[in-house]
Amino acid sequence: MIDEKYSSNEGRDTLPSLANLLAFEAAAQSRSFAEAAKQLGRTPSAVSHAIRDMEQKLGVPLFKRAGRAVVLTDAGEEYFASVRDALAMLQSATRRLKQGREHHTIRVSALPFFTSAVLLPNLGRFERENPDYELRIETSNAYADVLNGDADIAIRFGRERSDHLYCKPLVGVRGQPIASADYLASTSDINSVQDLEKHTLIHVRPNKAAWREWGATQGMDDLTGKSTLTFDSILGALDAVKVGRGIALSMSPLIETYPGFGQAFVPVLMPGSSFGSVYNFVCRHTNVEDQKIRRTLRWLENSLSR
Repeated sequence: MIDEKYSSNEGRDTLPSLANLLAFEAAAQSRSFAEAAKQLGRTPSAVSHAIRDMEQKLGVPLFKRAGRAVVLTDAGEEYFASVRDALAMLQSATRRLKQGREHHTIRVSALPFFTSAVLLPNLGRFERENPDYELRIETSNAYADVLNGDADIAIRFGRERSDHLYCKPLVGVRGQPIASADYLASTSDINSVQDLEKHTLIHVRPNKAAWREWGATQGMDDLTGKSTLTFDSILGALDAVKVGRGIALSMSPLIETYPGFGQAFVPVLMPGSSFGSVYNFVCRHTNVEDQKIRRTLRWLENSLSR
């Protein structure tokens, strides 16, 4: 049961403000209003006013003033011991609360396409199933150093080799040519790999050999289009597909969950084995059994199995 003297405005009104208590503690420790002001980032007159306000509210002097020097009175000494302990308890409780909250924060670093195709469409389900956890997603092509604390979890394309990292395959991907429905409706049928040479092929700069590798899996070793467009990321390539600028090589099966699949992004021919790699779940070996790591892995595996 809550003590009634703290459940009324009258009880709360007897307490000095937190700002005044902090000024009192700093002044009592340093025996100087000027030094207390420096520690708190306030002016000496503001600290002096805070102490005077406390003394008026409490009805007893807390300091003996002798010029610039200040000395605690007997009442001040006794009150200082209680204030110091109370503020220390508050600081400790706040620290524990923040640490607990940080433990329930999961930092995930993922490539932009994986984020758009998998993480964002399933984020609502994660929040419903894990209301006590906050998922912070950093979408970047940059390398996230899990070992040094850049992220709790990284979703990486290709296998990570380190004795200190846990690396679990999430989903294998293959190259899948795609174009927009409007683009396909405006051109002749594409029934073979050779037909692709009549079209603009859209490339992604970090994987310039992707079209050639895909063509080789289809029995055509030197696949080239009538023209090319090149982008720095797969998202740029997908934007070009959406507005009908040509045919791009996406990742199957992830493209099937990407917003706009079936209209803005329509499969062309069959997927080949280029991109014969996987997206991996990566975390520190020492964190594998952490509850937040296990929950996130389970959510990702369920998302990819749907």
